[in-house]
Amino acid sequence: MPPKKRLYDIEKRINELDSLIQNVYEDKVAGNIPEKVCVGLLEKYQAEKDKLTEEYDELEKITDAENQDERDVDEYIRRMKSYAGAEELTREMAFHLIEYIKVDAHPGKQKAPRTTEVFYKLIDKLLKDKHNALA
Repeated sequence: MPPKKRLYDIEKRINELDSLIQNVYEDKVAGNIPEKVCVGLLEKYQAEKDKLTEEYDELEKITDAENQDERDVDEYIRRMKSYAGAEELTREMAFHLIEYIKVDAHPGKQKAPRTTEVFYKLIDKLLKDKHNALA
């Protein structure tokens, strides 16, 4: 089930549980149900509500992260389009596109190659997050 649909279903059920809890309490106050039954129902409803609230919070975090990822990709594409056709990297372009550059330590030999990694703004965060999620 898609997270947004599940969020809607959970929210709907939590509202139903709130109504049920209120009705049980009102029935108890009116003397329509015994206290033992009232307590049992309230505990059952509250336990379900707590579980659903926890699931809702987790799904909301996931949905918010996915939405942020989409916005980051859109922003990165917008930035890349603004520099389409550029023939060389300028300082301004580097500030807008590159988060940081990592150059490995010199291996000790003269003129030995070093590994250089370029980490791009917005995009490399997505790749890192997905890699950590798979690990």
